[in-house]
Amino acid sequence: MTELLHVLLIEDNPGDSRLLQELLRESKTVNFDVQRVDRLSSGLERLTNYVFDVILLDIGLPDSAGLDSLIAVRRFMPDVTVIVLTGHDDENFGLQATLAGAQDYLVKGQISSQLLIRSIRYSIERKHFETKLEYLATHDGLTGLPNRHLFDFTLHKALERARREQHKSQDGGTVAVMLLDLDNFKVVNDSFGHIQGDSLLCVVANRLQTCLRKVDTVARMGGDEFTLVLENIKNAQDCAIAAKKVLKTLSDPIQLEGTTFRTSASIGISIYPMDGANPESLLQHADIAMYRSKKTGNAYHFYSGETI
Repeated sequence: MTELLHVLLIEDNPGDSRLLQELLRESKTVNFDVQRVDRLSSGLERLTNYVFDVILLDIGLPDSAGLDSLIAVRRFMPDVTVIVLTGHDDENFGLQATLAGAQDYLVKGQISSQLLIRSIRYSIERKHFETKLEYLATHDGLTGLPNRHLFDFTLHKALERARREQHKSQDGGTVAVMLLDLDNFKVVNDSFGHIQGDSLLCVVANRLQTCLRKVDTVARMGGDEFTLVLENIKNAQDCAIAAKKVLKTLSDPIQLEGTTFRTSASIGISIYPMDGANPESLLQHADIAMYRSKKTGNAYHFYSGETI
């Protein structure tokens, strides 16, 4: 069965455009569905309406030139495969293009059908591999949740947005950090083994995700510890409602291979800006509040200026 690949060709030269499409038609193993535009702006608009496997991007366009075109495409659609087309055989530029996010670059006048098709196939696979590596670097291998690295980045961005909102309005710009630790999880690992323990953590991760809005984030920090970032919080009551929902969701029985588990958690909450102005202080204060909850279990506490 012949493979079908969707190509967006952003090229303003009609002759170069015809040649590239003719070279693609020579393939005996792949059918290329090519859509061509002659402006970067038109290409970005086309990306909002269609899904493409690869973009062939001329870097000498009427409305954009050089690496600016590539950077604009990358910002607009970071997950798409991009091959840069240039009229100059410049290895230094090729290196700059790959560092800026291109999967390959081709020199006009030196492109054969075999070279073009091979570049497309290899570039798509290279992009898939890059995406997989990025995912592995930013997500927890067990639960698929964001890991500590991605959580830190997400919290930094949430605080930046909150600061901007505070400049616009005194009522906006509140972020809450919840630090959650499962109660007595060590007993599960000791009594039923780590495989069951891992399965339980995956169920907990899925349940936590059901408690969130689209703007919120849940991450696994390691072990049985999770963190949540709640954005656009109006007041502490909103945090309390969210914490109660989390505790209620986790309290429902979990069935794993014929065994019923009942989970509970201890939650500590800190709120920007009153409990900290940066991720480090917010996490530290949420941790202090969480240890207060640990004294009883299945509870939540707000940070209130105390120390451990």
